[in-house]
Amino acid sequence: MSKEIINYKENFIIKIRKFLKKLFGVKEFTEEDSKKEINKTEENNFRENIKIEQDKEEANIIRLQKEYKAGNIREEDMTDAEHKKLIDLYEKQNDELRKKIETKKQSIRKRLNDLKAS
Repeated sequence: MSKEIINYKENFIIKIRKFLKKLFGVKEFTEEDSKKEINKTEENNFRENIKIEQDKEEANIIRLQKEYKAGNIREEDMTDAEHKKLIDLYEKQNDELRKKIETKKQSIRKRLNDLKAS
C-alpha cells in the first residue's frame, strides 16, 4: 500500500517527462544537495587551513641529517652554518626523546604503584 493518502494517476506527459529525466540524468536540485555541497567546500577549506606545512629550512636540515647518517655527506663537506643547524636539530631531537622517556617512566611507575596497591 502507498503511504500517500491520495493516489494520483500519472498521465502520459508526466510519464514521458520522468523517462527523459532518467534518460538524460537530470536531477532535481534540493536544499539537501546544496547543503551537502556547502559542507564539502567548508570541509575542504578547513582541511587546507589546518594543514601543517613543514618549514622548508627544517626540511632541508632533516634531509641533510639523513644524508649525513647514510654517509653521503661528511662533516668537511658542510658549511659552518649547516653544521650548527644540524647540531641544533640533534639537540632538539634529544630533548624530545628525553621528554618521551620521562613520560613513559611516569606511566610505568603509576602502573607499578597501582599493581602494588591492589
